[in-house]
Amino acid sequence: MNREGRYLVVTADDLGRSSSVNLAIAEAHDRGIVTAASIMAGGGAFDEAVQIVLNRRGLSVGLHVTLCDGRPVLQPSLIPALVDPSGSLLESPVKAWLSFMGRGVLSQIEAEVEAQFARLEQAGIKPTHVDCHHHLHMNPPIFEVVCRHASRRGVRWIRLPNESFSFILHSRFSSRGLMPFAEWAVFGTLRAYNHKIARKYGINAGCNSLGLSRTESIDEKYLLYILNRARSSINEIFTHPDISTVSGRNELDALISTGVRSRIGQLGIDLVGYKGLPGEDVALNSVPERI
Repeated sequence: MNREGRYLVVTADDLGRSSSVNLAIAEAHDRGIVTAASIMAGGGAFDEAVQIVLNRRGLSVGLHVTLCDGRPVLQPSLIPALVDPSGSLLESPVKAWLSFMGRGVLSQIEAEVEAQFARLEQAGIKPTHVDCHHHLHMNPPIFEVVCRHASRRGVRWIRLPNESFSFILHSRFSSRGLMPFAEWAVFGTLRAYNHKIARKYGINAGCNSLGLSRTESIDEKYLLYILNRARSSINEIFTHPDISTVSGRNELDALISTGVRSRIGQLGIDLVGYKGLPGEDVALNSVPERI
């Protein structure tokens, strides 16, 4: 592989959340451009997802740390600050982010993160990367917890959502309203600080991660828009295919599009999983840059 080339990892998030997500991700890998998937250890279809992973050795699999909008791995009584009265993790990412600032919460987060990594290990999955549902790991204390546990397991890649303002403007009429602007501002402010934390633990956060501005609403046209403007040497596009929703099916259609695959080839981009990216020397010295 040409170490001076341009590399693209296409990640599908939420593997294990439901059978409809699992089936979409399997198809997007088998017939399309998905090279990596991030699995929810507490997902309702986790066992099915494990079988999908074990039958697809070419798929890079990482932990999709879930601290809101899902089910925990630990018993709710052990993490009372993270759950609602039903035992589910807090549904709102914003409320979760704010509640995590309370005293004593970080130790519960650390216990849940440890349990999620452990469940992957017990299932025979060695993660190649780590990211977080709704990007809650961008909260610096949580980011350090995730990096520390990832480093102990040899994980060498972590997501730092990173897009230029032009991507946000292009998506200004999306169904998410002003949220992409808020995320761009907050994550952009925290990016450099979190990158230093990642380097401290020997983890690469230099991969430009695209898709934030159109979370759960990427279609073929927008995927081509991203590809035509991605200029960095290492990029990730994160997606959310799901055969049970209109937006999820649109993302699946984009991911299996022959036009998209053809454009990747025309641009001379190496489509790889995290296992196919350049080595650790590149990882520790790369710096995320807005594209």
